[in-house]
Amino acid sequence: MRLSQDLRQNLYGLRASLSTLSCLVATALTLSSCASVNSVSLTPIPSQRSKVVQSQVSKTIFLGFNFDNDFIDPLVEDLKRKCPNGIVSGILTKDETYAYVIVFKKVVTATGYCNNSVAQNPKSQRSTASEEN
Repeated sequence: MRLSQDLRQNLYGLRASLSTLSCLVATALTLSSCASVNSVSLTPIPSQRSKVVQSQVSKTIFLGFNFDNDFIDPLVEDLKRKCPNGIVSGILTKDETYAYVIVFKKVVTATGYCNNSVAQNPKSQRSTASEEN
């Protein structure tokens, strides 16, 4: 009789320990994440760097299934809106991914310099390859 009571107490203690361990593992998985920078690019930095403009877009992806990258499209328009009478140059772009257990968050940030003097002086603008031909 004494043996069965000891066995019950041990099983009860084991069950409580497994329950606590399960809660700790679930909490750790929920709160843990990993961040990575996928790419960074930089255009030539201008000599006049008085006004900094920045834009950021993000997208949440479940289970890693991403069907399009259309969330990036507003990035260019937002930079243009923040520098309406100038040219944005010296653009630094960062593509970052934050990975949680089953959810991923993609964040793309673009930072550049708004230069109004280049836009007012047409001779200082760089031409594209199609304009040169």
